[in-house]
Amino acid sequence: MTTSVHTPLLDVSDLTVEFATRKGRIRAVEGVSFSIDRGEVLGLVGESGSGKSVTSLAVTGLTEYTGGKVVRGSVTFDGRDFLALDPRQRADVLGRDMGMIFQQPIRSLNPTMRIGDQIAEVVRRHRDVSRQAAWDRAVEMLDRVHIPDAARRAREYPHTFSGGMSQRAMIAMALACSPKLLIADEPTTALDVTVQAHVLDLLLQLQAETDVAVLLITHDLGVVARSCQRVAVMYSGQVVESGTVREVLDRPSHPYTEGLLGAIPVRGERTRLVAVPGTVPPPDALPPGCRFHPRCPYAEPGLCDVEEPDLREWLPGRPDRCLHPHGRGPAPRGGGAVPVRIDTGTTRLAR
Repeated sequence: MTTSVHTPLLDVSDLTVEFATRKGRIRAVEGVSFSIDRGEVLGLVGESGSGKSVTSLAVTGLTEYTGGKVVRGSVTFDGRDFLALDPRQRADVLGRDMGMIFQQPIRSLNPTMRIGDQIAEVVRRHRDVSRQAAWDRAVEMLDRVHIPDAARRAREYPHTFSGGMSQRAMIAMALACSPKLLIADEPTTALDVTVQAHVLDLLLQLQAETDVAVLLITHDLGVVARSCQRVAVMYSGQVVESGTVREVLDRPSHPYTEGLLGAIPVRGERTRLVAVPGTVPPPDALPPGCRFHPRCPYAEPGLCDVEEPDLREWLPGRPDRCLHPHGRGPAPRGGGAVPVRIDTGTTRLAR
């Protein structure tokens, strides 16, 4: 009797990225590991400066264009060692099997080319089709992302598109070749709140229709709650906790995750929001011991400020990077967090 071995679509292991600076080489990302199954949506969440975008660039092999270098770890995509491919082979994969949506769409679109030409160019790069067929595909994708009068708008230039429409055009471009994985780096950050909801709904609708796997990078746990199956929480270049969305949001095991959840407002409630004091430390000025201990309400002197915690699976399927057992037991410790119901259908912490 033979047993099948589960192979994720994307497997990131011990990923470490360094940048050369005037102060020497600094590590922006260290020891990051996660995986994504086919058709799954994984959320990568954390404050600005946590290393989320650098991680996405490393996964796509684009760090070399930003002055970064992967010094350790591996990225296995669809059974291949992606980082071992030469630049041309990686370019063949990007756009065809792996799509990317960047934070600021208007800066990612070429202002001198019509929207339809930019999408058609991606199609012709990865598919053996005529110019007309590529153009037809571009118009089809613009229509699919609900751009009104797609055939006409395809002939217009990026400056005529609003922020929301530009983001829809980027989604159309990223999905034009039916990729297996879509990396969405803060896809709604630069948009108005109402537009954010429309773009996110569209992204989830297209994901359900095409069964594409998604790495959704965001700082918004509310977005994660409504759109992801699993979540990895990053802080200061490291993954500090991961698990299913319901497990992590119902009972977080790392104080940083608890702090993020405490800052989420709940409609109809006047619960005082709990701010996480301080800021994410820069990678060239990391504190000793646990990187979160200067901001942590549970930090223990002589332990958390001395020993750097490893990512350990204290509970089955729930690795976290914390030295004490807060949040891992059957009930929160005194002064800890109590789960309550919120609109997303999951929970958040209230004090």
